[in-house]
Amino acid sequence: MPIELLQPHTHAGRRLPAGARLDLPEASARWLIAQGAARLVTPDSPAPSLKPSRRDGSAAAATSTGD
Repeated sequence: MPIELLQPHTHAGRRLPAGARLDLPEASARWLIAQGAARLVTPDSPAPSLKPSRRDGSAAAATSTGD
């Protein structure tokens, strides 16, 4: 069952980042989904973005002049 990790996770002794996609047995995949650590990947699921996004406004605050 194809899944995408929503948070970092260790699988088979290897640390995987959020966004990693795995094909797991159904029981393992459903357990990770139930824990909130993964989501089911469907054919129309977008590929994970490799570029981190900033939504906290820090970039805008760093560019203000503070008159």
